[in-house]
Amino acid sequence: MNNKLWSVLSLLAVVALLGACAQPAPPAAPPAAAPTTAPAAGGCKDADRVPISWSTIAGFYTDAMTSIVKDFESKNCVKVTIVGIDNAQLYDKQIIEAVGKTGAYDVYNIETAEKAGFAENGYILPMDDYIKANADKVKYDDIAPVLADVTTKYKGKIWGLPYYTYTQGQFFRQDLFDDPTEQAAFKAKYGYDLKPPTTWDQMTNVAEFFTRKKGAMLKGQPLDKDFYGVGLMAGRFQEIQDELSGMILYKGTDWLKDDGSIAVKDEGNLWALKFYVEKLLPYAPPAALTVTYDGVMNQMQDCQIAMTANFFLDQWPNAANTENKCPGSKMGIGVGIEKTTYLGAFLMGVSSSSKHPKEAMDFVAYMAGQEAQTNFARQGGSTTRISVLKDPQFNTPESRPKTAHFAYLLQVFDNMKDKKSNLFYSPYGAKLYNAMGPIYHTAAAKEVTPEQAVQTLYDEFVKICGGEKCTVNK
Repeated sequence: MNNKLWSVLSLLAVVALLGACAQPAPPAAPPAAAPTTAPAAGGCKDADRVPISWSTIAGFYTDAMTSIVKDFESKNCVKVTIVGIDNAQLYDKQIIEAVGKTGAYDVYNIETAEKAGFAENGYILPMDDYIKANADKVKYDDIAPVLADVTTKYKGKIWGLPYYTYTQGQFFRQDLFDDPTEQAAFKAKYGYDLKPPTTWDQMTNVAEFFTRKKGAMLKGQPLDKDFYGVGLMAGRFQEIQDELSGMILYKGTDWLKDDGSIAVKDEGNLWALKFYVEKLLPYAPPAALTVTYDGVMNQMQDCQIAMTANFFLDQWPNAANTENKCPGSKMGIGVGIEKTTYLGAFLMGVSSSSKHPKEAMDFVAYMAGQEAQTNFARQGGSTTRISVLKDPQFNTPESRPKTAHFAYLLQVFDNMKDKKSNLFYSPYGAKLYNAMGPIYHTAAAKEVTPEQAVQTLYDEFVKICGGEKCTVNK
């Protein structure tokens, strides 16, 4: 979703970021060309370079992608123009160009829930033939399988390649959990050992336990400001939906059932929203109602919170920086409460209106490929490739501030292999996703009850889908 692009703006991970549906038959892919070696930069005149453009997120962090893009240009007689667009406007502007078939962008930046809509409406080209012809270069099987499924596949075809994942786990202040004074006090109050929570009931206990007023003791020292047990993304944005995602999927439900039936007001969905509002928000900073991911990271770095709920693992470089900003802190990572979290990644999809689809696919394959992804990881980016996640160079004390979350991403991908939301296979996914955040927020802000919020959401889904079932195609 356009509003989903926020998840990539971590302090270090950002350096690798580039950034009613009509349903015509998707256009055929261009004939697959045999693998070729393009002229190197030294043997290619600038006038001969094939121009392609990539629509992505505007901002200082797009400049940091220059080196990786130049690596591609040095190996191919291509000139890449990065078109920076404000993250809140990216989806809408891409759709305008796609509907108009302008060819303004050769490569789109597509979020997981947008993929089905782009594919169904013929805005992007399938890459199956290209991948088959360039199997050694693409190494499609090296992409984390669950990410490959939810981000690239629709109706039996592959619609691009993912290059960045914002899949969730959890962050917490390990130093608090290791403190003997805190351990003893927790055991006396709750009757079991203090540890990073792995269940939602434990999450509530821990959040309650660490919520304290200014002047109270924490780790044997008086607090100079209020302290809270958990940081939450309950602002009027899409992130609240992502926090609720793991809770909803843990209950064995979804926003859409396999047959497309709308499930947003069933027992599991209602439980998740009520638990969030009644059992978690009371132990979060008041600012939880106005912030998204960056606000939570600011709270962590400012020594205000003990942990996150399920949270984007691509933010690890920001979380790790807490150790430099909050004296005595030591950060830890988890795989998510109940081992169930939100999955997602950014897809690079080739525009069906591109005048140079072969070169655009070459670019996508390079940026999502092992070489570029390794470079990406060195800069703190959250890669989608198993080989890079497992690379020993990213499992050292020196790499910890940037890549300690890699091992946890591998575990999350395994945990979530059978928990793929139907939302990602609906051509209405983008509209459905965008509807959720503001409506969930009304319950968090106590403007309405959780029951009223899920009814409102149900009515909105019916409106978007044109009935009580919404198309789902796997």
